[in-house]
Amino acid sequence: MRTYTATVLVLGKTKLGETDLILTLLSSEDRQIRAVAKGARKPGAKLCGLSEPFTVFEGKFHTGKSLDITAEARALEVYAGIRSDYDRLMAGSVALEIAAQVTNDGDTVPRLHAMTCALLDTLSSAPEAQLQSLVTAYLLKVLAMIGYSPEYELCARNERLAWLLRNTFEEVANKEACSNLSDLRQVMNFTEKHLPAKLKSLSCYRKSL
Repeated sequence: MRTYTATVLVLGKTKLGETDLILTLLSSEDRQIRAVAKGARKPGAKLCGLSEPFTVFEGKFHTGKSLDITAEARALEVYAGIRSDYDRLMAGSVALEIAAQVTNDGDTVPRLHAMTCALLDTLSSAPEAQLQSLVTAYLLKVLAMIGYSPEYELCARNERLAWLLRNTFEEVANKEACSNLSDLRQVMNFTEKHLPAKLKSLSCYRKSL
């Protein structure tokens, strides 16, 4: 059994047995890891708090036949500002599910971990009026990274989408103009069309707009 260390972002969790969890993780090497956190559902368990989505931790893992095992973990970031705010939680959940989906087949997406954490950093304190712009920018960037980069003609016709694609999340958050809801819905429709699995968080976010 091989042991390795990785810095990971928790994308999701599912129950396993009476006390364990299966964690879906995105490593800093931009690959998805599926790992069992044994005893994580026991009250007071060390892995209990670290198993929540939006947590970044450094962990030691043991490789398994189908699932790895989380042996040790140390929290690096918990994004409390997102967890405690409904609108930020909804926006961040879209990013986590998209990241899980595009790495689901074992594919690595370069810079995805860093970009997703950069979005979460910005979402934690961004003006509420800019949350939709940040989600739009994230979707555009991920689509471009997996091969759906907007064509030049589209950018020429829609300068706002081109600007969101090019600029950092911090720059998007600091822009005074509020989000254009039609832009977000357009990008959502495109995302759902080109990603095969139904995205629950994206559907819920659409309904909340």
